[in-house]
Amino acid sequence: MSNETPMMRQYKSAKKRYPDSILFFRLGDFYEMFFEDAKLASKVLGIALTSRNKSDKNPVPLCGVPFHSAEPYLAKLLERGHKVAICEQVEDPRYAKGVVERRVTRVLTPGAILDSENLESRSNNYIASVYCNSGSYALAYADISTGEFKTTMLSSIDDLKSEISSIEPKEILLQEDANDNVALKPLFQSGWNPLITSIENWMWDHGRSKEILKDFLSVPSLDGFGLETRKESVVACGVLLNYLKETQMDFMPPLSEPVYFENTDYLLIDESTKRNLEITKTIRGDTGYGSLISVLDETLTPMGGRLLKQWLNYPLISLDEIGNRHDSVEELIKNVGKRRELNFLLKEISDIERLIGRICTTAAKPRDLGALRDSSPYISKIKELIGGFKSPLLSDFALDIDDYADVYELLVRSLVDSPPGTTRDGGIIGDGYSKELDELRGIRRDGKRWISELERKERESTGINSLKVGFNKVFGYYIEVTKTNIDQVPERYTRKQTLANGERYITSELKEYEEKILTAESRILEMESKLFEEIRCLVANNSERIRKTSQLIAVLDVLNSLAEISDKYGYVRPEVDESFDLEIKDGRHPVVERMDLEAGFVSNNITMDGGENRFLVITGPNMAGKSTVIRQAALTVLMAQMGCFVPASKAKIGIVDRIFTRVGASDNLSMGQSTFMVEMVETAYILRYATERSIVILDEIGRGTSTFDGMSIAWAVAEYLNDVGCRTLFATHYHELSQLALMADGMKNYNVLVKEEGDSIVFLRKLVPGASSNSYGIEVAKIAGVPERIIKSAKNILYNLEKNQSKIGDIDQEQIPLFSQTEEDKKSDPESEILDELKDIDPNSLTPIEALNVLFDLKNKMKG
Repeated sequence: MSNETPMMRQYKSAKKRYPDSILFFRLGDFYEMFFEDAKLASKVLGIALTSRNKSDKNPVPLCGVPFHSAEPYLAKLLERGHKVAICEQVEDPRYAKGVVERRVTRVLTPGAILDSENLESRSNNYIASVYCNSGSYALAYADISTGEFKTTMLSSIDDLKSEISSIEPKEILLQEDANDNVALKPLFQSGWNPLITSIENWMWDHGRSKEILKDFLSVPSLDGFGLETRKESVVACGVLLNYLKETQMDFMPPLSEPVYFENTDYLLIDESTKRNLEITKTIRGDTGYGSLISVLDETLTPMGGRLLKQWLNYPLISLDEIGNRHDSVEELIKNVGKRRELNFLLKEISDIERLIGRICTTAAKPRDLGALRDSSPYISKIKELIGGFKSPLLSDFALDIDDYADVYELLVRSLVDSPPGTTRDGGIIGDGYSKELDELRGIRRDGKRWISELERKERESTGINSLKVGFNKVFGYYIEVTKTNIDQVPERYTRKQTLANGERYITSELKEYEEKILTAESRILEMESKLFEEIRCLVANNSERIRKTSQLIAVLDVLNSLAEISDKYGYVRPEVDESFDLEIKDGRHPVVERMDLEAGFVSNNITMDGGENRFLVITGPNMAGKSTVIRQAALTVLMAQMGCFVPASKAKIGIVDRIFTRVGASDNLSMGQSTFMVEMVETAYILRYATERSIVILDEIGRGTSTFDGMSIAWAVAEYLNDVGCRTLFATHYHELSQLALMADGMKNYNVLVKEEGDSIVFLRKLVPGASSNSYGIEVAKIAGVPERIIKSAKNILYNLEKNQSKIGDIDQEQIPLFSQTEEDKKSDPESEILDELKDIDPNSLTPIEALNVLFDLKNKMKG
């Protein structure tokens, strides 16, 4: 320690306080990293690793990035899930006595980012806090870039997982060493893989959290926020707020009041269903083409893009709210001219929701204020444009949208037309805003004329026509004379610098003016920085009204996008009511129909209710289109309840509380789950939570195990769901399961048509009543390109299996009939004996009288 410099001791002291963060230590124009931080950062950032005190036996590893362009490096570290503590120089080096004072001014984490360069413009950047207490789960989450702050309580870990999957937080705070966390961590470390931050146990105290929350809200009680009796939510909110304050420090932006909500306020969609229906990303994890959001998103503002994602994750269940959204979409569709003008205006509006968040902190940039200013005139025109609309939402917007004209006027007066990205070099404040600043700028402008005039005078007085007056940042102002004219230099000139071809001089007059000019330049920068901070604070005082306007603009943008899509692709307004009906005429899959299909998309009808048509058993071969039909039904429900029109010629939807899907084959090796285990886990979840108001989509359930195991499970699951009474679309290649519809009320058989042409089949992709009698698996294999030799062999094996006798290799395998009985079972069941007699009868060899006698005899045995 005795050999350490004061600066290195200062570094170690700061690092000790933030051991889980990479410390960006400000040294002049660089952020430096040392020791293990340097080794890690050099690998992640791809920058050179060097060392300090190379002559020592143990040189200190070192790497650094430029202070003025650190954002891309920070973004990369945060993207990889690292925290970064920013240790700034908080003292002017010119006035420092000894080592410059430094302190950590904020900690950047993946869940707490303000800089637009580090954020996805069309996705929220949530940080979440999860508190578990005796089987009850509380979730609080916030997006500091938009101010959103919400909390809820959940009764099961399954619901918690579903809620977490909806918001996909970049960071999750969990209680250190809590028993529940052993089960929680693996659930969250999948898909988007958030950073898990452990918070010490003592901080999860209800009394402490309550005081933090009351202090944040400046209230004596939490009753008005629905939190007084919800202790777990109070703890989750308090821990989250405290963490944000500790990491953001001087950069903490204002958050909205916490909004408590129940997950039952919305149509619930679990993580598996979101993945299977490819709502916001494809099964492969792509966020672009192929997902539902990719075909619905024609929003024109970043706020609108984020809100559309929220609407997809949280469809409504309130008939009034759904109706209001449909009314707005319908009115926008009818007013084509206004909609086109609205498109033009929305394109010109910046991300004012995130802009005002940054403006409320010292992280704001001049360009942020400029973008906020430039959006205001377009908001004024939007307010005027929608004034004539009649639907409740749109007419209310016309009254509630605030174009913040007073803020606009301030920014027009104070800022230059194109503000710079930083305050470092000035050029922020426009002429006319500050008299003192204008005077200083006058001195700077007059300097050019003064220099030109000085140069003319010196040439005349010395007779040196090549004499020049110049300036550089190192030596300041100077008079330059070539070597051939040095003998004409007057004594009042003082040599300043020798060049290869001449000399540079200074005079007392030039020295005096240099000090005046440089002082003016320094004062200009200082004054611009001061004025900018004053303007920023004035604008920040209006943050609540600007943020409210940004939210209204976002809603308007989403409604306009839904109207554009509905009009462009022929969607219709669905009828949504309290019935149990699901009637879709000429329904289409919103994503598949937009693909370049050679034969075009084939629409289909679906008719369901809460009675005789609540459970549809859909058979047919793979590739026939079963999955598309059942998925499009679920997506139609989701779109209708989020407020969109639907891809059909007509639709009636009885309100749905939850959508469940179990489709496809996937494993979860990280949690030790096989494909079949994943299938059963997801199926179990559906069976636990499905209600008569739910829509259940099951596709090929039971195929992950042996034929009879799988068929038995599928049969039992179908019977159970039918008893629950939920509307179910049950697609299967087990055509034997069509017997279900003959045995239970509420079930109906449907199949997807296939046309047989010799040894091949043609998929007609049309859903019709009735059961399929064949799975056509071998024909599908042939289409897929399986070699002909294997196809022929498979046909022979199938023929033998269908005769209940197969010979594969040297082993004879007798196929056991579905739901077969043991010999002991048969003895205790007289019906088995009768069935055996029936099998032995040859109807063609019996006379009519003999046949009647046999029938009479069997009937008597049945009665006995």
